[in-house]
Amino acid sequence: MTEPYAAHEGSLGGLAPAVAARVAKLGENDVVSRIWAHDHTLWADGPAEITDRLDWLVLPESMRGQLAGLGAFAAEARADGLRTVVLLGMGGSSLAPEVVDATLRRDDAPELVVLDTTDPESILALERRADLGRTLFIAASKSGTTIETLSHLEYFWDRVGDGSRFVVITDPGTPLEATARARKFRGVFLATPDLGGRYSALSMFGLVPAALAGVDLGRLLDRAREMQQSCGTRVPARDNPGAWLGAVLGEAALAGRDKLTLLVPDDMATLGTWIEQLIAESTGKQGRGIVPVESEPLGPPGVYGDDRLFVALGEYDGLDALEAAGHPVVRLPYADAYQLGAEFFRWEFATAVAGHVIGI
Repeated sequence: MTEPYAAHEGSLGGLAPAVAARVAKLGENDVVSRIWAHDHTLWADGPAEITDRLDWLVLPESMRGQLAGLGAFAAEARADGLRTVVLLGMGGSSLAPEVVDATLRRDDAPELVVLDTTDPESILALERRADLGRTLFIAASKSGTTIETLSHLEYFWDRVGDGSRFVVITDPGTPLEATARARKFRGVFLATPDLGGRYSALSMFGLVPAALAGVDLGRLLDRAREMQQSCGTRVPARDNPGAWLGAVLGEAALAGRDKLTLLVPDDMATLGTWIEQLIAESTGKQGRGIVPVESEPLGPPGVYGDDRLFVALGEYDGLDALEAAGHPVVRLPYADAYQLGAEFFRWEFATAVAGHVIGI
């Protein structure tokens, strides 16, 4: 187990007894080990779309074997003078790369532009602004059939028509893979099929754009692996940062505190957007869920009702006052921007646990 990931501080106020009881129950029911064993009964009676969506658990280890190839690919792209990377992707295929680029992008790396809209004016504005002669296009679609992404690809293929300027990220055997190979694209990166788009940050969907942004992928995965180990089966639930946070999120929602207010450091500001999508889309089911609130300025205690939970990565003025007023506050230690890898894993694990707690 690696510090500071095992630590969590703050005052949960009236929520503390329920969280303590839930953490004990997680241990009694062996929930952490069952997550690692892909036990679908934690969430549903049947295994459909659960047991084949949990490979995010091993990405910090399994992706290490891809680092040399990703590094060589990115170096070659820079050597060829490609100065803009346009990511054609929707939803989970595009949000994590934006977060990594905004947080860790090297100054001399190509600019990343994410095209996740079908608005004609936005597409035309991109075409006018970018030097298409020095642009690399990445079509990212897990299914390989996302109509928006395929439409973007065909649009720019008609204008560029050079396979060396196109890359795809997709699952094995998709129509998009077939198109890429037929047109001799510069790169075809195949992701593990056993994970969902929201949990793909540390897969090829996140790491290919990160490599082009000059990110130290080894360091990013090292931090993710530290968190992975801290969330492992040998760590009691009370000391497990992902399980403990999931227990807090779930019990807060059950108690009516289903508005999760996120506070993240300025140099990791876009992480809140990724957490928002991960939690809202993952838990918003069967009439239940957790509503993340991100980028909201922190106000005095009196402006909040009893429907709030505050989770802060780092320290912020105003947290002490919220705790004193009885609002539940979680403080997660913050070290540096490469902690992003650890936070990806922490929040994925916590979301899985929270879903179990609230019964979805």
